[in-house]
Amino acid sequence: MKRRWALTVLGAALIVAAFFWLARGRNRASVQPSRLLPLASELEGIRGVYLYFGVPGADSVAAEYRDVVVKDRPADQVRAIYRELLAGPSKGRLSLFPEGTELLETYWTERGTLYLDWNKTLTQGFRGGSARERALIASIVRTAGENLPGVERVMILVDGEPAETIGGHFDVLSPLLVRDWQ
Repeated sequence: MKRRWALTVLGAALIVAAFFWLARGRNRASVQPSRLLPLASELEGIRGVYLYFGVPGADSVAAEYRDVVVKDRPADQVRAIYRELLAGPSKGRLSLFPEGTELLETYWTERGTLYLDWNKTLTQGFRGGSARERALIASIVRTAGENLPGVERVMILVDGEPAETIGGHFDVLSPLLVRDWQ
């Protein structure tokens, strides 16, 4: 009888101890969570960039400074910069892109060529003459040259294929040298 009573007390003590041990472990986990992924703020930063927009009444482009949230990966930086360019100017300038133009993908080679793959709206939605087409190309190329060190050439693709031209006036079938568009 004494032995049964001792085993019952011992069993109850083990159950109570296990309960407190598990409860303590749960509290510790909720107070000190393990971090498997870095915070978004650790992957992002604010960077000042110059975006090139059309000048009203002129056939040229002018820079507009803007703070852009960028990530660490080069392709993400390119997307962030061109997303801002597509959003349009904030003051006294003209957006040169056709409404609905989107940057689908970017590729940046070690040899300094930046490939920008646009949707078909870039070419199919373009309305304008040679001066507007030249300004649009200058906007694309100068934005890359100004903000992406190491980019020497820009290749314009449309839906994954090289575009012959945007509006019928300038050949963009080959990579465009940044220095030629400064």
